[in-house]
Amino acid sequence: MDERKKQILHALIRDYVDVGEPVGSRTIAKKYGLGVSPATIRNEMSDLEEMGFIIQPHASAGRVPSDKGYRYYVDNLMEPEEKLLSDEEQQRLADFFDGCAAELEQLFQQSCKLLSNMTNYTAMLVKPKLSESVLERFKLVRLNENQLLAIMITDDGKIHNKIMKLPVTLSDLNLAEVEAVLQERLLGLSLAQVADSLTMEIARHLLQQQSRLQQALALLQELLLDYSRTDQDSSLLIQGTLNLLKQPEFHDVDTVRELFTVLETDEVVKELLLVASKQRHGTVVYIGDELNSQGMSACSMVTTPFYVNGEKVGSIGVLGPTRMPYPKVIALVEQIGQQVSRKSGGRAIDNYNKED
Repeated sequence: MDERKKQILHALIRDYVDVGEPVGSRTIAKKYGLGVSPATIRNEMSDLEEMGFIIQPHASAGRVPSDKGYRYYVDNLMEPEEKLLSDEEQQRLADFFDGCAAELEQLFQQSCKLLSNMTNYTAMLVKPKLSESVLERFKLVRLNENQLLAIMITDDGKIHNKIMKLPVTLSDLNLAEVEAVLQERLLGLSLAQVADSLTMEIARHLLQQQSRLQQALALLQELLLDYSRTDQDSSLLIQGTLNLLKQPEFHDVDTVRELFTVLETDEVVKELLLVASKQRHGTVVYIGDELNSQGMSACSMVTTPFYVNGEKVGSIGVLGPTRMPYPKVIALVEQIGQQVSRKSGGRAIDNYNKED
């Protein structure tokens, strides 16, 4: 692709994103000052069409970008200044995260909603698994002779508790022994590590001290395994699904039905977000058929990972039409992802990797 074709493709995509109508050669000549005649632009557009970068939806209409054209634009034509947010947008982000809740669950919910509102698209966030949370405090509280309250506080600020019925009566000394051993062995480990590798070792240790504590340990092990069993998959948050209905691409009933079917099952979306966060650093853009879902062929997804305590644990992204302002959306996704990392004590990587 020579420089003139690049300029024409760039102009065509920008105009189509802004207006939503097929773009003709006269429009490009008039609005973008490329220094060539409409006839020359028409010839170049014909070449771009033959190369597969643009298509003509109707015989008498102008051209619109193809998925291949959008991909070339995202990978090669976006200018750095296009990704700059306005002062107002920057201030809105700063104000939001300055006053945002520190508790991670609220942070994720509010950040996802903010991204949806600022892009006017559907925002998605894959939360980190509970099993990846690190146990910071562990406390056993006697409720009565036969009931015990186990309290676990993890590094994400969450408090998890469970009331358990004890088959034997434990003295205060016995209870203190159990608590001391569990604190010694469990604090600083993820819940997954606790459930997978340490419970048998703890059991042997406790049995050496007092055999009748075995039943108490079994109940505590059940507490830990409960969280492990119910945490096999990361949870997916979705905000602003109805925003897609505002886009002209989704006025067709069949298109909307297929898309909402995909979003309801959420496995396709979740898998894309998980793969992007696990296999890549930085922002990933999926365009049209790259989403590998029939119901999402008219969509694009922009996603970036976020970090908790320095570890990549989830991702946040936007689902919108292929006709989206990629520079602005990428900038918003990246900045909100970085802020989520910062608020949760992590660090973000903001380099942009192209999706091949």
